[in-house]
Amino acid sequence: MFFYVARQPILNESKAIYGYELLFRDGPNNSFPNIASDEATIRLVEGSEFNAGVKLLTDNNFAFVNFSESALLDGLPSLLPTDKTVIELLEDIPPTPAILEAVQRYKGEGYQIALDDFEYHPDWHEFLPYVDIIKVDFRAMNTAHINQLLKDLRFFTGRLLAEKIETYDEYQQAKSLGFTLFQGYFFARPELIQKRVLSSSQAVCMRLLELTSEPNYHIDSVAELIEQDIGLTYKLLKFVNSAFFRRQSEINSIQQAIVRLGQVEIRKFSALIAAASLADGKPDELIKLSFIRARFMELLAQHNEQYKVEPASAFLTGVLSKLDAMMDNELTVILSGVAIAKEIKRPLIEGTGPMAFFLRTCEVLEQGNWTQLERLAQRLRIKPAQLIEYYQQAQQWGQSFAKT
Repeated sequence: MFFYVARQPILNESKAIYGYELLFRDGPNNSFPNIASDEATIRLVEGSEFNAGVKLLTDNNFAFVNFSESALLDGLPSLLPTDKTVIELLEDIPPTPAILEAVQRYKGEGYQIALDDFEYHPDWHEFLPYVDIIKVDFRAMNTAHINQLLKDLRFFTGRLLAEKIETYDEYQQAKSLGFTLFQGYFFARPELIQKRVLSSSQAVCMRLLELTSEPNYHIDSVAELIEQDIGLTYKLLKFVNSAFFRRQSEINSIQQAIVRLGQVEIRKFSALIAAASLADGKPDELIKLSFIRARFMELLAQHNEQYKVEPASAFLTGVLSKLDAMMDNELTVILSGVAIAKEIKRPLIEGTGPMAFFLRTCEVLEQGNWTQLERLAQRLRIKPAQLIEYYQQAQQWGQSFAKT
């Protein structure tokens, strides 16, 4: 499954990249889909941050993202990193007290604020101290209109961005009027980016939404459900490390991630995932293999006395062990923005530690290398027949999810 996003560069006076406006696409044709703006924003945020990572999509430059009135009030921008996100208020957003309060809050958290396709009205005056960038559409305004707008904004201390610049003359005119940021076809058309992402079963997403909607849901039930879906597991870990929490927090199990989030945020996560509807049917062979590894490593941790490993951490290590093959990328890149403990990252990336030994045992069983299995069994102080039995139990467990 793929996630599609178009990015259009925004340049400074030296024609160096300042950032990119991110535009949702639902396929490789690089055109805006026929869906509501709210749905497009939700799918853009979910797909970019929980899969690819906004900073990777923008080469660590600023990401300009459009938000509607409801998205602003619902807190959707908070899912994106504070230091590299410019929150664009769409032109149809009314300057209400609730919107002003939201803008003040986002500004205080470290986001930049931009007003898109701006046309001056006195009601916007009290917003201006919190605004960093005002975007002016050069296709929608003539020279007289732009000059009047600049007079109305004479006390504005932020930056002016000229958008939809299509000719050299328009670029020169914008510079002469004091614009310092520029965007338009004169510089570049939106560039389509395609990223492979993990799909999440729609049935699991909807069940998660149901579970977390209950007044007092059971953490174990939610964790058990999330463990059934590799995509949800990965996205949950990304969510824990999102801008909501402001700092990296090491996670050792899915239960711990759910506890750390709390009821309000886990419900927000569930709603976002369900709304994005990234369903792609039943698990493929790679996902089934991850399930088998996760369950085998959990069983091994429960019954092994030679190496002291938390079963929940062993399970999570197995779940994540095939992400590189699923997402066509290196684990070092995939896990760079995920809040998991070092004892989980180390076996996956460096191949060291007890759980790396557990993973090696999985691989030997997958390959049917009985000679090597004898050696590993000796180190684990478990009979080879017992390891095979654990693996068969794990296969049955993994196959059961393939049928749901």
